[in-house]
Amino acid sequence: MALVFDFYNSIIEVPAPQTSVDLQTLINEIRDTEDELTPGLANSQIAEAFGKQNLGGSVSVGITLVLLDNWKLRFEARPGPDTVACIVTGGNLVAESGNPIASSAFTSVTIAQSSSPTIATPESDTNLLYLVESLVGSRRGVGQYLYWNPINGDDANDGTKPTKAVATFSQAQTLVIAGNNDVIFCMSSNTSGTTTVTETLTVTKNNLKIRGPGYIFQLIPTLDTSPTINITADNVELSGIYISTAGTGSQNAISITGDNALIKDTWITGSRGSGISISSSTRSTITSSVIELNGKSGTGDGITFGNSTTRTLVSQCLIYDNVNGVVLSGTGIADNIFENNLIYKHTGYGIDIGTGVLRTGVRNGHTFTKNTLGNTRDLGTDTFIETTAGGASASEIADAVWDEVVAGHATVGTAGKMLKDAKLKATIASLK
Repeated sequence: MALVFDFYNSIIEVPAPQTSVDLQTLINEIRDTEDELTPGLANSQIAEAFGKQNLGGSVSVGITLVLLDNWKLRFEARPGPDTVACIVTGGNLVAESGNPIASSAFTSVTIAQSSSPTIATPESDTNLLYLVESLVGSRRGVGQYLYWNPINGDDANDGTKPTKAVATFSQAQTLVIAGNNDVIFCMSSNTSGTTTVTETLTVTKNNLKIRGPGYIFQLIPTLDTSPTINITADNVELSGIYISTAGTGSQNAISITGDNALIKDTWITGSRGSGISISSSTRSTITSSVIELNGKSGTGDGITFGNSTTRTLVSQCLIYDNVNGVVLSGTGIADNIFENNLIYKHTGYGIDIGTGVLRTGVRNGHTFTKNTLGNTRDLGTDTFIETTAGGASASEIADAVWDEVVAGHATVGTAGKMLKDAKLKATIASLK
């Protein structure tokens, strides 16, 4: 903000539409202006300022700014008819001439004078941070907040405020302290309404949370060099981002090899490889996400579980129109759970469980439909598939048992058919 100095009328004007000014900004600009004046001339000193002596413990003496001679502060006049409220903050403002404020049309100015000779500046708003994060429900970020703005950011900034956002994710992650539960906020500020980023993300800091605003923040790389997001760290949260891959190649949208990852509220579409590829990971969660149209021009499935993936939960996701919805294939895959997902319109299977996969649970209210090769294929061991989740019906289970015990039970005139009919009659008779 550049203040306007009117030397003829001794006025320092705050230009519209600005409605506030703090005393530190005011004294900084006054000193810059005084430095440009010739010493000894009238008005060579505009103001005096006192305070900010360090008292220890992050406490300093408050600022008192005294406007000399006839100098006054004025906010630029507004067109009306409504009056605009303006404020001066950051300490005490006084003037030798009396009232330090000059009037202007349709403005009302308040000076938030300090009632104490000291200003206490806490090192961080820790209490407020904990209060906000308590509303998240899980994976609370209690470290520092950092801001990434690909449109208006600058990597020379420190990233601690939206106005000091960095321009690249790599620089934002450089500012992250591993294990500190820091949060990177992805800012969408493109005037079109949608911010598209061609940068790929490699997440290497443990306990990092990456939070976006939803569809309006999109990661779509131009080069087929790596997964769009590659999570190698542990305890990483990713939410609120639209994700795709380059238009050629076979990269995955998200690759996870870290433990305890949380993927939620994401929209993954058009990946040349799989939407999410997870391996060598345990206790991860994929929830409340859309995973669609992957592999249409490539070879990708919705979600692929690779070697040594255990205790992962996939819930409340829409998995739609991929090659396969979910594929579990490899060694050391065990104890993974699927619940409350909508899995439909795949050219392969809804869920394909490979040989050697242990104790997979498909439970709690799935909807399967229009999967060309079948809703589920189970080649694993100790798989549990609820009937309502696309498993076999009661009659199919009974037929499977008869086929296992007596082959050919459905063909009229065969021994198997006569044995089954006799068993049915005996059962009915026993109920009379």
